Amino acid sequence: MSAPAHSLTTPASGRTRVRTPAARPPISPSPYPRGRARRGTPAFWVLTAVIVTALSVGIVSLSALAVQASFRSDDLSEQLAGSMQQQQVLRENVAAASAPSRIMRWARHEGMVMPERVVILRVPTSGAGSGA
Repeated sequence: MSAPAHSLTTPASGRTRVRTPAARPPISPSPYPRGRARRGTPAFWVLTAVIVTALSVGIVSLSALAVQASFRSDDLSEQLAGSMQQQQVLRENVAAASAPSRIMRWARHEGMVMPERVVILRVPTSGAGSGA
């Protein structure tokens, strides 16, 4: 059996009052029937499909651009390596062309001869100017 409700006695009136549980608010009916789960409207599904498709296309496009940039970077690296090799070959050609022994051979072929006596002339400079 359940316990009786507590009774309160007020000193002024001398009456005993029985305490009752608080009243519950009325239960409002759900806007959707209980047997059916809520589903989105067709506009919601179309919008969702458009957003998902746009995001997928964007991700694939960015991925393709990254791959394309990688290929371009590889091509530029190969081009740089070829240019550096060509620069090295050209430096070697310049060094060989400006070698003293080659210049002497060319001069002899052209009929030039070495001087018997070399004279070095010193030009006096004034100490108070720019030398011009």
